[in-house]
Amino acid sequence: METRKIQQVGSGTFTVSIPADWAAAHDIEAGSTAYLYTHRDGSLVVRWNERDQSDLATTDIEASGLDPAATARTLVTAYGAGFSTIRLHAPGGLSDAQRRAVHTRARDLTGVEVTDESAEAVVVRGLLNTGDVSVRQSTIQLQYVTLSMFESALDCLTGETPSQHVVDRDDDADRLFWLLARHFNRSLQNMIELDRLGLTRSELFTYFATARQFERIADHAVTIARSVDHRDHSVSEALATETRALGMDARQVVETASKAIVDDRASGPHDSIEAAERVVRAARRLDDTLIDRAPRDASLVARVLDSVIRTAECGANIAALALRRSLAEDSGPRS
Repeated sequence: METRKIQQVGSGTFTVSIPADWAAAHDIEAGSTAYLYTHRDGSLVVRWNERDQSDLATTDIEASGLDPAATARTLVTAYGAGFSTIRLHAPGGLSDAQRRAVHTRARDLTGVEVTDESAEAVVVRGLLNTGDVSVRQSTIQLQYVTLSMFESALDCLTGETPSQHVVDRDDDADRLFWLLARHFNRSLQNMIELDRLGLTRSELFTYFATARQFERIADHAVTIARSVDHRDHSVSEALATETRALGMDARQVVETASKAIVDDRASGPHDSIEAAERVVRAARRLDDTLIDRAPRDASLVARVLDSVIRTAECGANIAALALRRSLAEDSGPRS
């Protein structure tokens, strides 16, 4: 890093010099035009050429040899990376199954649709303006879906909720997470995206990192539901009740910790971290007793407890994000 003195020319214009070696390396000379971009977080970005389009404007993906699932997965990855236009093509033409996979997956993603199609290619374009996206509201929606899924998964253990209900809702969680991932990645490439979202880099990172934890919790909910779905017997009522209670404690950790992120109402990140540790210890104690249980009960409950532990740890991770944010705010500039 180098420092430069700000000079004032005339009555109001300020100037700053740039390193001569750097200017020579980039073919900058007297009379060259510089492009200045001011941003919401106080940053001033200087560019020496004006790009006609973003690095994330278009991606052209050859889908030859990809099966339908891989084709859909590639589309989702390109969407999450932030590309505005995604063209999937194959020299010999896309198969009907690939086309169906692209159309189905595009319907599952927010703010995009198939806009062009030919014998060789399908084009998916983003149509949602960044300024119309509320990162905070999307995170709140993801929080609601995730916590609802996890509670329903625990209800599957006691037979109160069909497991398919949880599995079906995973698409809602994925849709919200990929929307947040898309705008997070776009903002890494272009700070104008941050301004349109109305967030600073640290704020957007905190929301994205929280969303990542929610997405993992949703996956754990699906794991619990599928584990219960594959059983061929009922777990004893006492064991199911005790396991569900631990799961609800883990859910409470997540809910309390995430309030500090989405509602800006922290009851104390340290309290949430300590609560998560208590849940983990209690779940491991119960797991240690499974050796004395019926093998079929022990196998199922062990899988459920593993997801409960990991969910509590996700809650602790969210609390750590809240703690980091509060420390940054406390150490920020004061008037």
